[in-house]
Amino acid sequence: MLDVLLRWVWIRRRTSAQDLEDFRNGQPLQVVGFTKSIGGAVMVSVGRGKQIARTRQGYLRLVVGEAPVWSDRRGGRSATLRPPFGVKLTGEKVPMAPKFERYELVTADGTYDLAVPKKDAELVLYVFGPAQN
Repeated sequence: MLDVLLRWVWIRRRTSAQDLEDFRNGQPLQVVGFTKSIGGAVMVSVGRGKQIARTRQGYLRLVVGEAPVWSDRRGGRSATLRPPFGVKLTGEKVPMAPKFERYELVTADGTYDLAVPKKDAELVLYVFGPAQN
């Protein structure tokens, strides 16, 4: 939504390089995203006794020297992510969010799904590093 407002008033969004530089200099950053699994799956019924994990919107709080924290936009659910980290692009599309990319995030506590805006991919890859195979 912020990007839309900035475009309406002819203000350009910050670049990935600016975000990365700010992060390296210790400025806390938030990256909006979607997940089904970070902080535990929320199951919803789809009929006939079948349940699926619901996609939840939230954000990652990223600060140099602190563990990344995922917080749901609604519901008060949050999770601190513990190293070692690894992240890799899955190539799967994010339904109804064409400007997002889906990643597989590996942490000390398990493997999670994470979808973030394509424009924030450089920062996410920098923070979490490539997944080891």
